[in-house]
Amino acid sequence: MTRLLTLGLVAVCLCAWSGAQGTEKGEHSAQTVRFEPVDVYVDSGTVPLAAYQFELRASAGRVAIVGLEGGEHPAFKDAPYYDPAALMKDRVVVAAFSTGQDLPHGRTRIARLHMQVTGEDKPAYTVKLVVAASADGKEIPATLSIDKGERP
Repeated sequence: MTRLLTLGLVAVCLCAWSGAQGTEKGEHSAQTVRFEPVDVYVDSGTVPLAAYQFELRASAGRVAIVGLEGGEHPAFKDAPYYDPAALMKDRVVVAAFSTGQDLPHGRTRIARLHMQVTGEDKPAYTVKLVVAASADGKEIPATLSIDKGERP
């Protein structure tokens, strides 16, 4: 919960700073602001997933990460770890691991990022799976995908 609160505070500060930087003389700062989730999925096939690390970048649009939740499986329900320094470079590096016995396999949502989108441009994201690992610490083949859009 502390990581989520810290991430939210950093994002609010960055939004305020970037808004102040983008306003020129005579320019109006009233722009559309909306929020959307970005769900991140890993598919580990038949191998149980014990750890992962991924990187997400905004490749189009003006976005800020304002929240980060864990995944749908109990092994990854807590908010994952993230690199606060990476947030300053329009990207986020996220990672988590589980030492439990009940691990997900197949396609599972590992994280949900809450994004603040400013302006009318549709955001686009690029994601890269850095690593996925099994319970014995060995790297496993896996794929990473995202699903973005508004949800209740």
